[in-house]
This record gives sequence, structure tokens and C-alpha cells, in this order.
Amino acid sequence: MPLKIASWNIEYADKLLKDTTPSGRDRQVRVRQTIKDIKPDILCVVEGPRGEQGAVDFGTNVLGGDYEPVLLQGPGEAIGYRDRDYANNMAGIQWIWFYVKPALKDRCVLQAPSVWQEMNGYDSWPVYYWGKPDEKIQHKHYRHPQVLKYRFDNGDQLELIGVHLKSGFMEGGVHIEKDADGNLIGPNLDEALSNRIKLATEARDVRTYISKRFAEESIPPPIIVVGDMNDGEGQDYFEKNYLYFSVVSNLEGDVVDSEQFFNHALFDFTPSDRWSIKFADEVLGLTADQNPLLLVHILMSQPVCNGSCPVTAKAHCGIVEHKAYNDNNPSGKKPTSDHRPVSVVLK
Repeated sequence: MPLKIASWNIEYADKLLKDTTPSGRDRQVRVRQTIKDIKPDILCVVEGPRGEQGAVDFGTNVLGGDYEPVLLQGPGEAIGYRDRDYANNMAGIQWIWFYVKPALKDRCVLQAPSVWQEMNGYDSWPVYYWGKPDEKIQHKHYRHPQVLKYRFDNGDQLELIGVHLKSGFMEGGVHIEKDADGNLIGPNLDEALSNRIKLATEARDVRTYISKRFAEESIPPPIIVVGDMNDGEGQDYFEKNYLYFSVVSNLEGDVVDSEQFFNHALFDFTPSDRWSIKFADEVLGLTADQNPLLLVHILMSQPVCNGSCPVTAKAHCGIVEHKAYNDNNPSGKKPTSDHRPVSVVLK
């Protein structure tokens, strides 16, 4: 049976849930219809509502019960228990949630982030800015990756890692300063680089967890990483000129270690449509229309691609859901989100 997995950054879903204005209600209806049009079996919601109760309310009040959140549940805890928000290890109002069709709920288990931290051996890590010991800080996930395990009929499991990595945006907006040669200078450059270094270390932490999972198994496990990998103004500018690496490459792995290399679900999707957001970029001097970016990704381990998993990623299995988005965002309406959903169908 095919399995469709989608990821959507629903811009500030926590605020949307609480918006009782006519505009807010209208947006809620169009968010629900967009998801109905996409028809995912499993949906990773990024910028989801804060806390378990918010996740449940979003599923009921916005999604109309068509999808239910998969919540942590410890031994002896009754369904409906709502005092575990600390266990998800997330902060702020932009949480990561997996929503599934009610018929699939019994197949799904959410793994506690403490398991991730025990496997990696830490819950935070040192970051050395510019390679200098005196520039060291301690960093951790602001939005801890969430791990969903989906069980197939034969007992095999597919592991989904939902991520929302740190934004590369500069706090308080962009304040661009350049020297006479057009080079970026000043506090905005330092902030942009420090944000990207933090972002890269979060991706590296995800990759560390993946390597630990491979070391645990005698047969390579089927794993999919979904969600918003993020970036900010000057995408690739800072990587090309200062940092010399990319976040997605950190997550994909090293092709030399091919068993652990991850393929991208959108690698054969129409190039001109291979974007999930557009925004103006003052660093590069681009308008939003000139700056299509792919920030939401779906990365798949080799068992998902080579037929050793109960479902397989075949050619042209991944898309950016432009049609579903456009159909539910008529001119003059507040957009459902600034991001487009991305999906993959496994057969």
C-alpha cells in the first residue's frame, strides 16, 4: 500500500489556532483544505502549535479531526495526559508535530528526545566561532528533532526525523553594511556567520544521531529526514565566501560511506518548480520573485530507495505541492503560509 509523507511549515500555526477573526477562520479552512488536497498519510507540521494541548486542539479545530497528532506516552500514562511538554524538548511557539490519519495512529510511536540525547551522549555541544577557543559557546537545538517510528504490517519500522533547524536570519531585521569593494562588513556579517555555524552544528548533530542508528542495526535502517532545514538572507553567499559547506550536504552524508548516504526526494522534480518559499534578499539584492528557495527537504536513506524496505522511493516520487497551495490561496486572501508543502509517495 502506498505511503504518502508530507512536510509543511504552516507559518505560526500557534497564532493561527488562536485567531478567531474572520480572516483567521478563513485561513484555517484553507489550511485544512490544502492538506485534504495533498492527502498525506503522515504530515510533519513545522512551526506547529506550542505544547501537547495546542497540538490536539489544532488537529480538532483546524484539521477537523482528519489527522491526529502523535504524542509521547510513557508507561501507565493515560491518553489525554497533557503535562509532558518539557519532554518534547522544544522552546518558543514553533513546535514540530507529526499528524497522521486516525486509522494509522496505532502504527506510530513518538520517540522521546531523551533517547536521542542518550545515543549522542550529550544534549548540547560546544561551538568554536572562527576556530578560536575564546569564541566558544554552548549550543543546543531550540526545536529538538522529533522522531516518529511507523510500523508496517510485517513488523518492519520506518523512522521519520522531523526537523526545524535554526534560522539563518539576522535578529531584528537585516542591517546591511558594505565596504567600498562591496564586501559585507560589521555586526551583520558576524551575526550571519554565527547563525550559520549554529545551524550547521545542528545538522551535524542530526547526522551524528543517524550514524548511531546505523551502528545499532546489523541491516541499514530505513530513515527519512523531513522538515525545514532553513537558511536566511544571502543563501549560499556566506557558504561560498566564508564557510565552505552547506547544511543539506551535512545531512545527506558522505557518498564514500554510501550505505549511510541519503538521497533527496526532489532530485528529479521539475527544476523550475523546485522551491518552497520566495523572499526578498537584501544581501544579494534580489526581489522575492527573483529568489526562489528550497528550504523544506525530504532526505531518504538507501533502504527507502533500493527496495529493501516495504515501501520504495521510485522515480519522480517527490514534489513541491504548488497546485494544492495555489488552489487554496486566491488573490486578496491572507496566505495560508509563506512556505509551500513538500511531499513524497513511497510504493
